Amino acid sequence: MKKIIFLLAISIGLISCEKESFEPIENNTNLESTTKEDIFVFKDWEEFRDLYDKFSSLDTEELQAVSFFTYDKNPNMSWAFQGILNKDNQFIVADKTIWVDNGKFYELDGHKALAEQKSNKNLLKQVGSVSQAPIASSSQGNLAKTVAISNQHQFRKQKYIENCGAGITQGPSPRAFKYVHEAFAETISYGSPLYRQYLYRLSLRVKLEYNHRGNSWRASGEGRDIEIRLTNNSFLTNHLGQNLNTGGGSTVIRNITFSNSCHSDKQQLLSSINAAGPIPNSFWSVNVSGTVTEKMFGDVESNRWKDTINW
Repeated sequence: MKKIIFLLAISIGLISCEKESFEPIENNTNLESTTKEDIFVFKDWEEFRDLYDKFSSLDTEELQAVSFFTYDKNPNMSWAFQGILNKDNQFIVADKTIWVDNGKFYELDGHKALAEQKSNKNLLKQVGSVSQAPIASSSQGNLAKTVAISNQHQFRKQKYIENCGAGITQGPSPRAFKYVHEAFAETISYGSPLYRQYLYRLSLRVKLEYNHRGNSWRASGEGRDIEIRLTNNSFLTNHLGQNLNTGGGSTVIRNITFSNSCHSDKQQLLSSINAAGPIPNSFWSVNVSGTVTEKMFGDVESNRWKDTINW
């Protein structure tokens, strides 16, 4: 039986060369997560939550090294949650196999044929869900109509040096590129109906994409200079405008300072709330200001983009 122990505290230190500072996440920094037969195994839902939070602060290269994350997975889920799901969209909690389909968590019976169970979802026990959460911004009229706030900048690459300056130098590209800076919100619930826990997460994603054809954009893997200087005062609210961060749940709000000379797509957790039950009619009121600056490694200085964010 294949069994791998990921010691994340050690692994992250080995594969990361970044310099960053932010308000820490309150969880177990010595977390051990297990994969067995190419599936993540958690002793309980709290361990699942801890790994989800760990993955929420990793960039794409780090996620690919310690998780099941790939770029071709569901774009309507966070990178962190994608990293937990294996190729069959499954993970194990307390010896129960959880299958995720259309955003719903189903508990599978290991003694019955999987194909038969999956074809009769209405007979399965639902033990949670994952969904994109509404986002609003005061700079955009404070209307919770979207699931992401995105700043984008399109450009033509003139030069790129592979391997962070140690490889081949590429010339101009016939394809257009664009930097994408976005806020992304996700809500996860888990557990029995009477004691269901809710995780509300708001994240920053810093991405590079290229125009594959027409208006079809794909993730691009070129390294680049990235600098992030953001102040974050976002909060979960409702239709009455009440700040729900001060409720009974566990709350984390983080400012972000990050700088790296050759980096890939980056994600950072901005705000999170753990609640012992649903928060009706809630959405994220995004209040983030500062700058995100990017330049593809080796490219001309005129292609450096300093994005002034006022969400």
